Amino acid sequence: MKLIRNIATITVVVMALITVGCNNDTDTVLTSQQTGIERYLTGSHQPRLIVEDEIGSSLDEHPQFYTRWGQNIYRYIATYYDEGREGMDEVRNGSTIEMIYTAYLFNNSAPTVNDMFATNDAESLQKLVDAGLDAEYEWTTEPMRVKIGSSKLLKGLETALKGCREGDSVEIYLTYEAAYGKHYIGEVPSKSAVVWFIDIVSVE
Repeated sequence: MKLIRNIATITVVVMALITVGCNNDTDTVLTSQQTGIERYLTGSHQPRLIVEDEIGSSLDEHPQFYTRWGQNIYRYIATYYDEGREGMDEVRNGSTIEMIYTAYLFNNSAPTVNDMFATNDAESLQKLVDAGLDAEYEWTTEPMRVKIGSSKLLKGLETALKGCREGDSVEIYLTYEAAYGKHYIGEVPSKSAVVWFIDIVSVE
């Protein structure tokens, strides 16, 4: 397993020099990632999800669904039907949020500790240590504090976080076009799809 260093500062933010664009409409890597994410969410993901557009035709009282923006950003809110959720503060442009997160490379299946590249979650950090990470490096388990619309957070993450609420547990899947593009960032190889598991601790 790779040793992961400086993940909180290298891979959580996107540098200003990064520009993302698909110059070839037939980019097979991008198409494969889009297909892989959708097949996973509607297939082996637990619970199995439907796309938000299909909620009206579902027979379930509380259908589990994902929302997508184009074919590059996908979001599942695990706490969507929780009692009292509608009364919690909503994430909007300009909101300041605190969040606990774990981020993984996404390879069309449920991520494992070997796919992890960034986290501030104590349980996830312990899994990394158990898997052989050198514990001498400094880690933080403090919630990450960001202001939506004026932070260095990946724009794909900001897009998917809007509309979430304080207390939400969220999964956000990004193709490489919505994540780090063709750049090699920290432990994230070029053209990598990623998934972020985020708990929204507070919204101001």
